[in-house]
Amino acid sequence: MADLVIPQPILDELVAHARALDPYECCGFLAGTGQTVSRVYRIKNIVSLEGAADAAAFDEAKVQHLSRLTPDERAEIAFIMDAQEMFHAVKDMRKNGLTLQVVYHSHPHDPARPSVTDIKIADDWEENWARLNLTLPIYLLISLKDKTCPDIRAYWIKKGAVTPARIGPA
Repeated sequence: MADLVIPQPILDELVAHARALDPYECCGFLAGTGQTVSRVYRIKNIVSLEGAADAAAFDEAKVQHLSRLTPDERAEIAFIMDAQEMFHAVKDMRKNGLTLQVVYHSHPHDPARPSVTDIKIADDWEENWARLNLTLPIYLLISLKDKTCPDIRAYWIKKGAVTPARIGPA
């Protein structure tokens, strides 16, 4: 049995979001009830904004690397969710009786597996989810490495350990 059911139209929407922003990384939340996703929240990737990388939970080496890149180049290899859009998404979830289930983003040039930075950010956020009264989400990646055949994979990331999550279409 799947950890989470993601209906095919929602999986298709995630691929469309990734393709629409390619070569930049897209990001967002999935929410629903029980074990089924019913809503996509696309959230703006603000990593290309000046100073955004400094304010993120990136390690020093990543910040140094990103600082040498143009804003467009930064958006190809990293994401930072717009805090205001995140807040509005969570508020909408609560208003509609939905639960945050997934944090998603794309890898335009890399496989659908968490990078070292993805794992560090998930680790940093682990306490925040509880503080915000939200459940620990599954992390879903959409890889466009093979543009003709997007690869979608999901993972649990707890205390820096990565394990595959079982997702399935409805």
